[in-house]
Amino acid sequence: MDSPDPSIRRDISPLSEFLNVDQDGEGTCRVSINPVHLSQNGTMHGGALFTMFDTAMGSAAAGHLAEGQMFVTMDIQIRYLKPIFGGVVEVRGTVLNPGRRIVQTEARATNAGRTVASATGSFVILDRERPTPS
Repeated sequence: MDSPDPSIRRDISPLSEFLNVDQDGEGTCRVSINPVHLSQNGTMHGGALFTMFDTAMGSAAAGHLAEGQMFVTMDIQIRYLKPIFGGVVEVRGTVLNPGRRIVQTEARATNAGRTVASATGSFVILDRERPTPS
């Protein structure tokens, strides 16, 4: 599937690339915490962790696309359990239900061997080639 803009890599979003999130394309991503990931309190910013959840669950959902399909995030619910002060964060996403039009996923974030957050998400499958209105 070709990207409309060839300067944008399809295997990782520009935001994930900016945040230096490594991903394996199969539902796992990890990041070594650095100052760009931190909130004003010195802990990992919730929005940065949200991006990792969206990336990991989206990568898992992408494995259920047929040729000519794409997906967009429908919803994500995150439960932040413990603050993250540094080190490496890994998020592993899996598919719960690969529906025909909606893929339901879940994920868990770990840091230093502890679960620090969990999430569920839904992704809507769309046809890549959509008719344009006249």
